[in-house]
Amino acid sequence: MRTPKFLSLLVIALLPLLGACKAHERAEYTDNGGAPTQAAEKEQPGTNQPNDLNPVTAQTYVDDVTLGHKVGSDGMIAAADQGDDFAPGDPIYLTMKVGDAPAGSEVKVVWYGPGEMKVKEESKAVNPGDKVLTFQAANTDSWQKGDYRAEVWIGDEKVNQQELQIVDQGKAGR
Repeated sequence: MRTPKFLSLLVIALLPLLGACKAHERAEYTDNGGAPTQAAEKEQPGTNQPNDLNPVTAQTYVDDVTLGHKVGSDGMIAAADQGDDFAPGDPIYLTMKVGDAPAGSEVKVVWYGPGEMKVKEESKAVNPGDKVLTFQAANTDSWQKGDYRAEVWIGDEKVNQQELQIVDQGKAGR
């Protein structure tokens, strides 16, 4: 007779935990079902905001993010033109595949330099039929030597980050 009473007490003790798990499951990310119309540089709390994306879904929208010195006719950067060392004044290209992103989605690239200083920001909408988006930091004459990064955002999710360096002309490589 002790076993059923013990089991009853155990079940009663665990019920609040089961309720907590279900509440947590309800708070999990949900997909908003549509295109994020604006990209943000900050995760939005909750999941009911128009531009809030499930992070897994957001990752599927942007693929093959690449840095380089030149863009090919297909809109991507060929392996021979890829690189992460640039001289001041060199144009810097960043390309990505967006064929799975809903039309109307906004993709934002934010460039940061030494000291976490924002040096450039650009947003583009994914148009119907777009397979590739290209971003360019064309005017880097004033960029000081050092470490930089480019963050790629869609909706409220950062989906990629590329590291690069501004170096002396002789050290800029491919």
